[in-house]
Amino acid sequence: MTSTDHVHTAATARRRQRTFMPPSQSSRTDSQARAYISLLDQLFYATVDECPDPHCRPLLLDRVAADVEATRTLVAWACYIASEMYCELPPELVDEDVAADTVFYPSPFFCRLAAEYHNPGPAFDTLFATYEADQRRQVADNAVALVDGFQVWWTDFLYQ
Repeated sequence: MTSTDHVHTAATARRRQRTFMPPSQSSRTDSQARAYISLLDQLFYATVDECPDPHCRPLLLDRVAADVEATRTLVAWACYIASEMYCELPPELVDEDVAADTVFYPSPFFCRLAAEYHNPGPAFDTLFATYEADQRRQVADNAVALVDGFQVWWTDFLYQ
């Protein structure tokens, strides 16, 4: 639960069409993940349902950013969805200069992680381990906004 008076779940979310499954249904659900997976789902539902509470999404982002593994899972989830949609991660997500010209405009921190997403070895995790909470908050915000943009605009989202 956040510090607001509500939570977001599949049962409480408005019924608009959703293309993507929330993190709980598309990533691991072992005992380690159970601690934060409902938080990721709340953030997903709050974002795609455009929660009108001005404090809700920022509070959820703060809670996600405080948990390194939760944030890493969220970013990997978004990168997986994007790479499946485009058969690879497009330059608009991995190249900071190209990303600056998009309507989405991911942070440089997100672009650096996305660039390492498909590389074999620990590069993604090593880079992610260097991020501070405010940087994790940016990449968490970018990750959930990316998936939300795909929900609405599909592959056209990056090319508007």
